[in-house]
Amino acid sequence: MIPIFAIAAFTIADVLSGMEKQATGLKAYAVPVTIEASVRKGFLSIPVALSGERYFAAPDKEALKLDNGVPAIAKAFSNVYASLGTPLTWPETYDLQVVTPDHSTARPAYELRGTYKRASNVDHILLDVDVATYDPVEVRWFYRNGATIVMTVQEESVGNFRLPKAENVDVNFPGYSGHATIEYGAYAVNIAVPPSVFINQ
Repeated sequence: MIPIFAIAAFTIADVLSGMEKQATGLKAYAVPVTIEASVRKGFLSIPVALSGERYFAAPDKEALKLDNGVPAIAKAFSNVYASLGTPLTWPETYDLQVVTPDHSTARPAYELRGTYKRASNVDHILLDVDVATYDPVEVRWFYRNGATIVMTVQEESVGNFRLPKAENVDVNFPGYSGHATIEYGAYAVNIAVPPSVFINQ
């Protein structure tokens, strides 16, 4: 285990600048996603396989469109996941500040604490950012009702950009819990994404 990284000399501007450089010139993308999940409600556990498309348009428009046929028990889970956004939208969604990490990480990381810029049932998030690559590696959501979400992120190079390749998500909400593995396919970058894609997101 690598010790907690010293952050005293770094500001939020330094960290956000490093993250933004990963996507300099990125205007939009579309990417297919596949989701393998298990959703538990009470004693009932249901495996779920989903597929769809994720879209992004700068600076902060994001949408997840799943194919038809989402089982009823998985709808809440898929809605929560769709609402989480992506690494590219988090700086636009949250007011972030560098804080002392509350845990050691396998890769030295800055830890950012974020609060929603508008009213939300999320109390705060904690985002770990790799000190060498500026990849987001883990993000945790803490809800006012005690619910939590933990997402680990694996990024890859797509042309000149760093974008998600895979995510693991653990959700614990009152009434249900779930785990999902999300795999991203081939990105189409800087394409024209219809504005209608982002309606009701």
